[in-house]
Amino acid sequence: MVKIGSYFRHYQFEHGLRMLEKGYVAARDALQAEIERTKIEAVAYEEALANGGEWIGELEDGRILWEQSQVYDAQIDDVHHALFEVRKAFVIALYHHWEHSAAGWKGGYAAHDELAKYCAGEGYGPSPELGAVQCLANHLKHGPNSRTDWLGLLRNNYPSFLARGSGFLFGLSEDDLYKVAATILASGPGAPRPDTPQK
Repeated sequence: MVKIGSYFRHYQFEHGLRMLEKGYVAARDALQAEIERTKIEAVAYEEALANGGEWIGELEDGRILWEQSQVYDAQIDDVHHALFEVRKAFVIALYHHWEHSAAGWKGGYAAHDELAKYCAGEGYGPSPELGAVQCLANHLKHGPNSRTDWLGLLRNNYPSFLARGSGFLFGLSEDDLYKVAATILASGPGAPRPDTPQK
C-alpha cells in the first residue's frame, strides 16, 4: 500500500522551496532592473554634460562637495548591498525551511545533528553539504558576534562549498545560491536514498 503521507511531505517540502525561490527571483529581478535604470540615467547625464548640459552638484569655496555622477555611483552601490541582503535572507530562509520541516516530520524541535539523523533514517538524504548550509546560514544570521565561529567552521570543514569572492563577505553569487538550494532539496522527502542506483 502506498503511503500518501510521504508523498504529501514531498509535495509540501518542494512547494515551499519553489515559493521561496519565486520570492527571491522577484526581488532579485526588481533590484537588477533598478541597477540598469540607474546606469542608463548615469550615461544619459554624462552624455548631456558632454553636449553642454547642466552640471548638477554643489560647490563650496571652489571645492566639489558632491556631483550627480557620485550620486548615481552611490545609488548603484546601495542596490548591490540590497541585493546581497536579499541573497542573505534567501539562504537563511532555505535553511530554516529545512529545519522547520524536519522538526515537523520528527515531531518536535531538535538540534541540527538530530534532525539530520532523523532525515537519514527516513531516507531523506541528507546532503553531505547540509552542515555547510547550517554554518553559512548561522553566520549570515548572527555574524561575527555569535559564540560560535560559523564562518571558521564553514571554511575549515567545507572549504570548497563557497568560492572566496570579493565584495561583501564572499559575494554570494547565483551559483552559491543554487548550491544551497540543491543541498536543501537533497535533504528532504524525494531525495534519493544513498542505496538507490541513479539513472
